[in-house]
Amino acid sequence: MALDLFDLKGPDGADNNGGVKTVMYVAPERDFLAIKDTKKTTAPGDEVTIDGSHTFKPGKGFTEVYGTLDSSENKLEAVGERDGRSQKGTFEFFYPGNAKEAAVFARRVKNLACILIVEELDGIKLQLGSKGLGIEIVGSYTSAKVSGGRRGWTFKGEYYTNKQLFYEGEIVKVTPDAEGGA
Repeated sequence: MALDLFDLKGPDGADNNGGVKTVMYVAPERDFLAIKDTKKTTAPGDEVTIDGSHTFKPGKGFTEVYGTLDSSENKLEAVGERDGRSQKGTFEFFYPGNAKEAAVFARRVKNLACILIVEELDGIKLQLGSKGLGIEIVGSYTSAKVSGGRRGWTFKGEYYTNKQLFYEGEIVKVTPDAEGGA
């Protein structure tokens, strides 16, 4: 079987800014009617691009989450042994302050498998987690010190995948009257 690869050309003067924007979108796997898989077509990049928009159960959708600018980072690293490799993804972001909503978010999300959509600075949206391999997010809080530091919540997520996923679908947000419980 031939291995079809694409030329990987340099940026040739184009911007290549790192990082993600401050607004992210998260939803528990259990809230979806259908979590889309990648495209089955064969155009370059289709095998890593989600095929359309996810659909949700009535009243459900993505919840908007804020992360302090320059505190968020997504990493994919190889894991596994020879002939059985995949990737482990990690994502981290910081939420400032001691808001009750952040404490509730940390409490409710800690044992859920989720789908998280993040947008890089160039507008490319990435999906972290997939059906059956959702991102698991846990939070830790620090009050910081009087003399300095950063008071707030650090949220860390982990997920497993065999490809970076690009999301071009619609971001369906949760309906306001449904936000009471995760």
